[in-house]
Amino acid sequence: MTENVAASSVRTGLNAVKRINEGEEASAYFQSSHLKWLIEWLSKLGHGAPDARMLQTLILRSPSHLGLRAISIMIIDENDNARNFAAHGYPADAIKLQNMYTTIEEKLPSVDAMLTGKAVFLKSREQLESYSSYLRAWVSYIPWMNSLMAFPLVDNERLRGSVVWAFDNDNAQDDFGVQLFTGLTLIIQSMMVGEFADLRAGNSISLAKLPAKNDSAELRDKYHMSARQVRIAEMIADGATNREIAQTLNFSESTARYETIKIYERLQVKNRAQAASMIRRYLSAD
Repeated sequence: MTENVAASSVRTGLNAVKRINEGEEASAYFQSSHLKWLIEWLSKLGHGAPDARMLQTLILRSPSHLGLRAISIMIIDENDNARNFAAHGYPADAIKLQNMYTTIEEKLPSVDAMLTGKAVFLKSREQLESYSSYLRAWVSYIPWMNSLMAFPLVDNERLRGSVVWAFDNDNAQDDFGVQLFTGLTLIIQSMMVGEFADLRAGNSISLAKLPAKNDSAELRDKYHMSARQVRIAEMIADGATNREIAQTLNFSESTARYETIKIYERLQVKNRAQAASMIRRYLSAD
């Protein structure tokens, strides 16, 4: 089964990448003749497994029409437990519930994808809430979620986990969207080769290194930034515009602009490029 899943995923992903490279215009799908956002995200990729900051950047760079709001990566660990590997975009209460109650016995899209090797597509809020009592309880913490896709992660013909893409609409649920997010799942799968090798060797994976780095103490202490300003500073470092910041944090663009100016003043820089460069040095510090 997994061999067929892997082969099908590769074919689908390659087809999606081919269409992207050819610059296919999908005007009914989103307002862009090419996927510049995907190229920008790929250009920011580093080495190693994707973490929450990398997932955040992917969400920020995706076209708003897609409605991509959150991503979660689950793995089956060395003890055959379903575990949250990395996530971004979900409310804290939803992540807490996921970490407390997700097991391989529960009927969840993430679990079903990693156990069966089949993708799961839920195209409406009604489908989400009727899928299982576990999923209904989980989405009750996520009022914006209206559809999702869950894909299996395959390593050496063995199922190792899943990726869930969550949306606030169903625009990504057509054939092109399915191929696109299958291709993105394959990219994430290829980035986790080191973690999969550890699992094959029976080594445990430390969760301490998986979440986004939190080296923002100096931004708070040295530059006296509020918690909101630190969050905005992190997004500036990831290349987010004021509009993207406002949409993500649910306040007005004028508020984002005001807070950005205050951040420039605290850092004593003149523009966004200087601010992003300075912030990255703090966030990447050991």
